[in-house]
Amino acid sequence: MIRHSHTARLIALILLILALGLSSCAVGTPQLITGEGKKSNNAHGGSEGTAEPHGEATAEPHGSATAEPHGEATAAPTEAHSEATPAEATAEPTSEPTTAPTVSPTPAAMATPEPTAEGTAAALELSPATLFLGYIPNIQFAPVYVAYDLGYFREVGIDLTIEHGFDETDGLTRIAAGKLTFGMISGEQVILARAAGAPVKYVYRWYQKFPVGLVMLEKNAIKELADLKGKTLGVPGLFGASYVGLQALLKTAGVSESEVTIKAIGFEPVPVICSGGVDASVVYISNEPAQVEKTCGAVTVIPVAEYANLVSNGLVVGETLLKDDPAFVRRAVAAFNRGLAKVIEDPALAYEISRKYVETLGADDAVQRNVLAKSIDLWKAERLGANDAATWTRTAETLLGMGLIQTMPDVAAAYTDDFLP
Repeated sequence: MIRHSHTARLIALILLILALGLSSCAVGTPQLITGEGKKSNNAHGGSEGTAEPHGEATAEPHGSATAEPHGEATAAPTEAHSEATPAEATAEPTSEPTTAPTVSPTPAAMATPEPTAEGTAAALELSPATLFLGYIPNIQFAPVYVAYDLGYFREVGIDLTIEHGFDETDGLTRIAAGKLTFGMISGEQVILARAAGAPVKYVYRWYQKFPVGLVMLEKNAIKELADLKGKTLGVPGLFGASYVGLQALLKTAGVSESEVTIKAIGFEPVPVICSGGVDASVVYISNEPAQVEKTCGAVTVIPVAEYANLVSNGLVVGETLLKDDPAFVRRAVAAFNRGLAKVIEDPALAYEISRKYVETLGADDAVQRNVLAKSIDLWKAERLGANDAATWTRTAETLLGMGLIQTMPDVAAAYTDDFLP
């Protein structure tokens, strides 16, 4: 019995030693496979274990982040580059690129969006970037607000600041000089800028239909384009998309500028139209016609796109950024594209999100909900963001006919679809 007990203890001791040895082999540091296919010793997985969103294969989300909006995050423009992108890059350039927003971003636009089930921010290194929008906060920018609010930009490593401003020329000048990351800029401005030597490129066509048209009160009896002869036509100013759109419409109608009176009326056309200050006015057809009708009666609308579709607003970047960090451009395009698709899919959600960024937007504003619906009609496409050569050619021909450019440019060099999802 004593011998059995001693043997049993000896066997038990051997088994205990073996068990401890096996345990020490099992408790090593785990190795995780990161999104780049590399092993990591990070036991939590966390940021090193997050796959690059949208299939990007870049090792870093976007260069070195600095306080300067994105221009500092890529190779800084050299003196020679700055000289090659003069302020006269657009039709009416500013003397110097500015750094302050023309219109300050709303408080909500500067806030960090709350993570949501629809867009939880991925654990990526964030790079600061500023997106220029050429108007005050408005429901028409819903795709940007949605992409920002649901975290689509953050998921691809972009810490976005939204800058609203009226001066599209200034925005484009800063993009060309590497002082602004990107902006929503109209196609004709891109052609004008490139004709003056500015290295900018259009990488995503947001508006598939030119959003400008003529609106007039029904009582003014303008039913077709030929009826414009002898009429007074309002435009915000003798520049920009509205003026170019009017010229394209008159050319299509066979009406010369000498046969009408063109009057600059600023950016508040509703009171001018309602008071009879003009017979018709060039407006953004998704917005002002509904406001005119609500204020002073039934209207007639003649959309430019039905007669001569032109290139309107889209995402524009500098060619230096395009060359130095194409992966960033691809991610930015993907984030905006996702926001646009979400707005088209769920306008009600888009409206509610936009209320955070447009302080004047009411909870139940039928006019503004209609503006969003009409805007969506202008954005839809079989492939969101895609360009077509005929529309770019028509836009350049219009500018040439106006004398704003001297020779027909290589329009194919002004845009690319290479970064579309």
